[in-house]
Amino acid sequence: MLRRVLELLQLSARAEHVMGVNARNRMLIKRYNQRRHYALADDKLRTKEILEAEGVPVPRTLDVFSSLIEAAAAPGRLRQLREFVVKPASGRAGKGILVLVRPAWTTPSTPGPAESRQRQQEVQDLRRLDPMGWFDTGGRFWSTAEVSRWISDILFGNYAHGLTDRALIEERLEPLPLLEDAPLFGLPDLRVLTLRGVPVMGMLRLPTRRSHGKANLHQGAIGVGVDLHQGRMIRATYRGERIESHPDSGAPVVGQVVPRWADVLDVARRAAAALPLGYLGIDVALDVHRGPVILEVNVRPGLEIQNANGRGLRQTLAELDSARASETLPPSAGTTAGPVSSRSESESLLCSETGA
Repeated sequence: MLRRVLELLQLSARAEHVMGVNARNRMLIKRYNQRRHYALADDKLRTKEILEAEGVPVPRTLDVFSSLIEAAAAPGRLRQLREFVVKPASGRAGKGILVLVRPAWTTPSTPGPAESRQRQQEVQDLRRLDPMGWFDTGGRFWSTAEVSRWISDILFGNYAHGLTDRALIEERLEPLPLLEDAPLFGLPDLRVLTLRGVPVMGMLRLPTRRSHGKANLHQGAIGVGVDLHQGRMIRATYRGERIESHPDSGAPVVGQVVPRWADVLDVARRAAAALPLGYLGIDVALDVHRGPVILEVNVRPGLEIQNANGRGLRQTLAELDSARASETLPPSAGTTAGPVSSRSESESLLCSETGA
């Protein structure tokens, strides 16, 4: 009975440090992000143009579709691309994104088990259907006509709340291995929360088979809290439960270190500095050839990062306020980031409940 009481007290104390949506909107988004600048982050193409001008690495844009006439010409414009990513310019939460790879269309000389032979026959049937088609990360085959219709759906605003949109065609990144002795399924990404250009919290999102290779927590990806000081994976959650290893491969997750973590923080800071927005969620991918690359910037970053880290955003920002007295950051906020601001600024990073 006493143990249960202590657990409830601990949960209650922890809840006081957690920030909800309304508090986030009032204390952070409204205060640090002016609405007139939202489009700079909401429109991925504009974001990329700004970041590229500042020398911040982003995925290469291979093509842009802006009209239904262009969408109808997609089969001809895309047929020479073996692999690429289709992305809505104004999409959110990973919706509308397709990662496509054209197979080599080769048949092994050895028959293999019955299941393999059946799969080979299916592949050959698809080849006859459309030899220029592609497979997505979930194993589904996409003909050139289907990709053209998908692009049309993007233009109609199906992934942008009904507003007309553009479809971006980007290079497909090759993920840097993150877990020892374990293949990756899809492209993991790192979310770095920045406040006035300073990283304050980090999270790794690992795709699973359930998420169909997408680093989207709502679709079944793993949320992994990352210590900003060392880049160590400190805590992992999957479908609301704590885990220690990847559910597909069994590879250990907790305790591993994100490679090139200092470079990840550096590119996140550079991206934040390039935009006139004070509070951002910056998504970074680690490419095997290019290193850290900015995928997108979010002006209304979600709060799942608190669950992944087992730590509330209120607590983190309160500690940053305390650290400003000595013009240094605590280890949990990343020692390479430097001071949050000059001491001459007297306002608190974390507004009171009645503040702006």
